[in-house]
Amino acid sequence: MTESLIVSAPATSANLGPGFDVLAVALDLTNAVVITKRPGPLTVRVTGEGAGVLPEDATNLVCRALSQGLETLDGLDIECRNRIPLGRGLGSSAATVCAGLAAANALGSLRWSPTEMLRRAAEIEGHADNAAACLNGGMIAVGANHSTIQLGTSDELAFVAAIPADAVSTTEARQSLPATIPLADAAATLANGIRLVIALTSGQLNGITDALDDGLHEPYRSGMVPGIAALRALVGTHGCLGATISGSGPTVLLWCRHADLAELETAAANALAAEGCPTEVRQMRIASTGVRARWASPGDAPRLERSIG
Repeated sequence: MTESLIVSAPATSANLGPGFDVLAVALDLTNAVVITKRPGPLTVRVTGEGAGVLPEDATNLVCRALSQGLETLDGLDIECRNRIPLGRGLGSSAATVCAGLAAANALGSLRWSPTEMLRRAAEIEGHADNAAACLNGGMIAVGANHSTIQLGTSDELAFVAAIPADAVSTTEARQSLPATIPLADAAATLANGIRLVIALTSGQLNGITDALDDGLHEPYRSGMVPGIAALRALVGTHGCLGATISGSGPTVLLWCRHADLAELETAAANALAAEGCPTEVRQMRIASTGVRARWASPGDAPRLERSIG
């Protein structure tokens, strides 16, 4: 009986306000990659997000990641079951890359260390924040030489994600940033980043609100985010602790406690509707685990499907 390798990888949100290219969090929305060995050339299928848009050949990002550890992809049937929206700042490419690397590690019996996995992911992605959260789960800080620090956070912390209908290119969003930043903005952002980490790790969620202001990237990306002024106006109401651009945007994360998720979700949907912004609003929780890979026989697949979302 032919077994399949099933790899799940979570969405992520990077930067988290003042943590530009350093802080990121894994979210409870996952992609799955199902790989089955069989005779013949490589075959690739994409379902869900990106179907009909993403390549279904060796140029697919999951195949590029697999090629980091496998000499040939012939004999593999790959199905990418995507739920993470593309180009919305929720780490869809990081999830694909990390899933491919985890699959290569398993298929090739490579025994890559977590640091090696992150190094390879960063080489493909161009930066390490999303990949670090995707590989490890939870909230994480990335340091020099791909070192990581797991940040313990309150179980109460949750988010409402406002996901616009239209995508934004990460490259375009990066190009919107200036070559230099005023020293005062850099210093204030650094101070807020330190305050944010202290608030998160001490469980003082009320301290988050005044620590999310950023001067490095959000002022320059806000123009690409539909309805951001209406969303920021919710801070301090309906349990909203703060609002940050997710990664390079255009998704916005509204920070809150679990108990306030439903009320804040409704408020955000109403605010965006009043602005005429076509946006999906959904509750998000922190994913405590990162990429997972497991072997399954055909009879096990339905059970595993439920477990990976």
